Amino acid sequence: MIITLLTDFGLKDHYVGALKGLLYSRLPDAKIVDITHWVDPFVTHQAAYIANASYNYFPEKTIHIILVDAEISPENKPILVFWKNQYFLSTDNGILSLVTYDEKPELILSLPYEEGTDSSRFFVNIAAKIAQGLPIWELGETITTLKQVQRLNAIVSEDNRRITGNIIYIDHYGNAISNISKELFEQIRNGRDFEILFRNYTIRKIYPSYSSFGLEKNATTGEKMALFNASGFLEIAIYRGSSKSGTASSLLGIEYQSSISVRFID
Repeated sequence: MIITLLTDFGLKDHYVGALKGLLYSRLPDAKIVDITHWVDPFVTHQAAYIANASYNYFPEKTIHIILVDAEISPENKPILVFWKNQYFLSTDNGILSLVTYDEKPELILSLPYEEGTDSSRFFVNIAAKIAQGLPIWELGETITTLKQVQRLNAIVSEDNRRITGNIIYIDHYGNAISNISKELFEQIRNGRDFEILFRNYTIRKIYPSYSSFGLEKNATTGEKMALFNASGFLEIAIYRGSSKSGTASSLLGIEYQSSISVRFID
């Protein structure tokens, strides 16, 4: 059984090691995959983006444990979601409504718990029961909805001349990933020229890859560029940027929730 871990625990403390120890105690043969433990604390939108960008790389019936803003409480009850033939375990804090978006999961279960329950131990126990073949409908009470949180959606102007969005994630390379999808971009563009606008910068071309930018521009480290990433979202990057030479985040001053827009030119 494959079990993925996505948390805001970081790696300074013992939390990730203890979580894995619990899993191996219950499931010695488990295959544990770390998605990331560097989600910014309590930032559910960031966790949802990472979960969406990674879950579909895994085989069916993978168990995804998402422990971000994960304290179990009456406001954040533990849930199990079965969606696209995969299991998702988290608290009902909005992450899984962002992951599933407008699609209705095949099954949502509210899981019974006791006051003061430790999140790591609780979800490890649930994962072990799933892995051991216990019918999942016996684990909790079926519910029909997930807690909704405000989505950071890109907005199209009434005249279809502009898409306005936000930066939803800064990755390890300092690349700034927006919520403007390639699908929406192409739908509104309709063959027109465009400008990507953020802070005091303008980019007028989107490249299919980093290497294509390097070949066309004979680029050196430090030049800004735009592309659609593997998840299909508009990304602002510095070609071959690094912590030493500078990144899109550090050089261009782009941060989480920074504004970005695309203006189409008739």
